[in-house]
Amino acid sequence: MDEVTAGRARAWIGAHRAHLALALVAGGYTALQLALTVRIGLGWDESVYLSQVARGVPAAEYTAPRARGVQLLAAPIAVLTPSVTAIRVYLSLLSGLALFLAYLPWLRLRTGVVAPLAAALFAGLWLSLLYANAAMPNMWVAYSGVAGVGLACLAETRPQPRAATAGVVAAFALASLLRPMDATWLALPLLAYGIARRRPRPLLATAAGLAIGWGEWLAEALWTFGGPLARLHAAGAENATGLHFSLPDHLRALNGPLLCRFGTDCGGVPLTQAAWFAAVPVLAALGVAAARRRAVVAALACGLSLAVSYLFTVGYAAPRFLLPAYALLALPVAAGVTRLCRRRAGAVLAFIGLLGYFAVQVRTLVVEGGDVYAARAAAPAVAARLKRAGMRPPCFLYGRDALQIGYLTGCAAHGVYRHYGGTVSVPSSITAALGRREWVGVLTTTQRPPAPFLTTWTPLDLGLVKGKRWRVYVPPPT
Repeated sequence: MDEVTAGRARAWIGAHRAHLALALVAGGYTALQLALTVRIGLGWDESVYLSQVARGVPAAEYTAPRARGVQLLAAPIAVLTPSVTAIRVYLSLLSGLALFLAYLPWLRLRTGVVAPLAAALFAGLWLSLLYANAAMPNMWVAYSGVAGVGLACLAETRPQPRAATAGVVAAFALASLLRPMDATWLALPLLAYGIARRRPRPLLATAAGLAIGWGEWLAEALWTFGGPLARLHAAGAENATGLHFSLPDHLRALNGPLLCRFGTDCGGVPLTQAAWFAAVPVLAALGVAAARRRAVVAALACGLSLAVSYLFTVGYAAPRFLLPAYALLALPVAAGVTRLCRRRAGAVLAFIGLLGYFAVQVRTLVVEGGDVYAARAAAPAVAARLKRAGMRPPCFLYGRDALQIGYLTGCAAHGVYRHYGGTVSVPSSITAALGRREWVGVLTTTQRPPAPFLTTWTPLDLGLVKGKRWRVYVPPPT
């Protein structure tokens, strides 16, 4: 390479340093997923979402709170193969690309090192790494929200903002197809700003994107759930919505478990996780004051809007709920960190703080990720033993982990947490499957029959799996 070419290469690298840093973060993010989380089995919700599109898998019951965006994301690979590993690898690659594209508009807003640092802060969160390749909506709402807010701000600064405006529509369309209510909470500050300042272009673009997801939701509500009011009522009952204050629950769940509900003991507040959580508003305020950019204020406002919705309107905690808020708040926090670094003492403090933050996230990922892996490792083993016990499609499974095991075996399924029903008669889903002459099995890890109707059924011992003895009850011959 001659001196002129080398000089041009150095000049190009210097001009695109922030882009390269963001690409490096996205690449490392994908690599960590492939190394650490790609072998984790399916969870309950993932099994429901993927069963709608996975090849050879009967669709599980689709309840009122769910939207259809996850299926759209997973369909390109799931329609070819139901392999969990293949889906995890695909989503890992897609997630790394999404992280890069989400924070890319922020580079064009002249935020400099803030965008790649914010991407690193968000990608380094243990929740982000655990859910990045999961067939769940929250991470993809996070990417869409970051991209949508950045593009909306970019549309205001460009003399010809057509591409940015189209991007706003696309970003909020995807977010609203994934979780329409979350997308709406994210968009509220943008909508309010557009109305107050009479900025029709970003206002209409955001509203148009939301209309796409809400339109699909409304059509399905009319077709399947008896209308929008009935669907909202059913979704609210299932998700315990109303006026609540769930911040204490979210604080206890900062290091897991993944769901603080149904009697799960979430323990006390983890002090190491609470430390960075408490630092977020301080650094975000510092970042807004230092950056003095409308875009950073917009990120703060949209992130807080979504956080408020979960802290005050949902009566339980799941750490993933706040992922879109974390993704947006990472931008003002990163601006606050860069402000600290302008002085030597502040730079040392920031370095120690970042080192501690990432160390805490790695430790939590190892512990919680290991627990999740172990908890979900039973499903493939039980599925294999059911096949050896004579189960063949068409079949229907009911009970503990039935959705996950049904996905792996190609069976229709109905999962339960604790209450098996059937105190007076056999549950209707089982009766329907028996009427279709399907192979029917009720899964449990309890020693005694978990419901009265099972006392006349035959228990088949599936053996010890991951420390628990599994049984499947099959109906008496007719």
